[in-house]
Amino acid sequence: MEPPAEDSRLAFIRDYVLRTLRLQPDRWHSCVSSEDNQRVLQDFLDRAEQRTLVVSVTAAGQLQPAAALPSSPASSSRGRAVYFVKRSRSALRRDCMEESLLYGDLSHNALQHFSALVEEVVAPLLFNSKNHTEWPQVVSQDVRRHVHSLRTHALVVSGQVHGRTLLPLPAGCQNVEQADLETDKRGEMVNKSIIHSLESAVIEWSHQIHAVLKKDSSDALLEGQTPTPHLELLFWRDRYADLECIHSQLNSSKVNKMALLLEAVESSYAPAFTSLQQGVLTALEEAEDVRFYLRPLQPLFEDMESAEFPDVRGQIGPLMHTVCLVWANSRYYNTPPRLIVLLQETSNLLIQQARVYLVPEEVLRGELSESLMKVQTTLETLQLFRSTYDERRANLSRYQRNGGPVRPWDFSPLLVFSGLDCFINRVRSIKDILLTAVDLLKLDKLEIGGVRGRALSQQVQVLHRGFVETFKLFTEKPYHCLDLNNKEYEEDLREFKLKVDDTDRQVGAIFCQAFEETSGLEHAFKVLDMFGGLLERPLVATDALDRFPLLVSMFDKELDCCTRLYKKHIQTAEERGWAPVNRNMPAVAGRLRWAQELQLRIKTPFSKFRHLSYPCLESAEGARVIHKYEELTQLLNSHFTAALFF
Repeated sequence: MEPPAEDSRLAFIRDYVLRTLRLQPDRWHSCVSSEDNQRVLQDFLDRAEQRTLVVSVTAAGQLQPAAALPSSPASSSRGRAVYFVKRSRSALRRDCMEESLLYGDLSHNALQHFSALVEEVVAPLLFNSKNHTEWPQVVSQDVRRHVHSLRTHALVVSGQVHGRTLLPLPAGCQNVEQADLETDKRGEMVNKSIIHSLESAVIEWSHQIHAVLKKDSSDALLEGQTPTPHLELLFWRDRYADLECIHSQLNSSKVNKMALLLEAVESSYAPAFTSLQQGVLTALEEAEDVRFYLRPLQPLFEDMESAEFPDVRGQIGPLMHTVCLVWANSRYYNTPPRLIVLLQETSNLLIQQARVYLVPEEVLRGELSESLMKVQTTLETLQLFRSTYDERRANLSRYQRNGGPVRPWDFSPLLVFSGLDCFINRVRSIKDILLTAVDLLKLDKLEIGGVRGRALSQQVQVLHRGFVETFKLFTEKPYHCLDLNNKEYEEDLREFKLKVDDTDRQVGAIFCQAFEETSGLEHAFKVLDMFGGLLERPLVATDALDRFPLLVSMFDKELDCCTRLYKKHIQTAEERGWAPVNRNMPAVAGRLRWAQELQLRIKTPFSKFRHLSYPCLESAEGARVIHKYEELTQLLNSHFTAALFF
């Protein structure tokens, strides 16, 4: 195989490309220096099944060969390209390149060129009666009919490309004015072919206009897409422009003369045409009203789209205030279907921005504290949108104008927030996963003392390694964790939770064993501090709650012990006439110090009870212990007073 640069077949393609696109040879040399481009070119030359080659100019001004026609030649910077198509399924030979290929240039606006070709070449040529002198009348009429059909389709498609509905005039419309004059003067019936042509045009226009009128901004939502408010604003802007275009065509002088002629001959299509005009006028009034009142929302949505997601919170209130003003003042946009579409699209915008902010590929793999902060910010922002909706809904009466009532939002919020609620639930599940990771990764630092402390600590480390492996396996899944259509995530989440639940039960069992090994109240509270937030996990708490009554019992015994010490101290003071104090301490300071130490002994555990998430002291037994604590505290306070003044 010859190198591409030396292949004479390739030289033919090179010369045509450079000549047609008016490029310098260095562009071709740059193109063939790429191995991928060489492969595309060589496949076209040698492989029989590769019948098409397109060489286009990229945005950077470089040549890019491809094996198929581009979806849009205008996608290149200047919309320039050339094509080569093999006439037969065979490899190209050096001696007959020109005979073996069809080739030419691709226009960046092929439809415009085609329309110009039809209007300036094909139609004048085939409509000219001088070219039909030797044709039978049937053939001549058939050719005229096909040419008119071609012109009509080219016009309609050209309008659709530009977002406008163009109504093609019927064949022979130039005879309408003359036919109208003849009807006025003689009262005679005009040529039936003209009436038939006009009625056929009315039917065709009805189909075109009804297709426009039945379009709705909710179509994208009904098709399962997730449009944003930008599409809503764009829809009503384009709808107004399209209907204005249709209205101007229906009120042109030629079309009005067509309508008068249909009425004059009492055509059955005359009322339908009048109804069609009225329908367009009504729809135009609606589109104008909606476009006018939605215009203030455009800068608000643009600011929301360009803002960082945490900053969106401050924009929700003004946005909903403006939506309420639109609802209260617009004649056509104050209906539930319209508002539901706008709010659904606003929800889609918030969901879209939340996904960008959270970065689905990193939210479960990044730093836990940072991911938790982002998830919490996301939930607060989305829930603020819902709460703002509820607040505005309850206070719509504030937006009444001219003393008239404002129509309430009497539709179900589920119609608006079903998608948003699903997304919020997904974000909450991610938050639960992250919180679980924060809790269970603490197992690595859990060291248990006591006789069985070493064995229990080893069990904890096994649990920690197991959870690390489980968490790693879950977070390294390749799918998009914020994709609500992904059912694989739900299944993996269920399995993850089952494994976490098993870990929690084992942590609870280890806590119970460690608690049973405690030698006293102080040691028991050390075990509680050691497990910390793990005790708030539901399954761990289930086991831990059974141990809290024992903690109350320990505190009760501690209070009894302190009460006996107090009474013994007082009895000794009464018998000796002076209170025993620590060595080398003055009498008053010694008595105060002794009372302070005893008070600290009962106050420290009591304060820890207050910080427990489980209300240990709210039971009947707890109330009795609190009463005992208060009595002893009162006695010690009295002792302080006595030591100071007596």
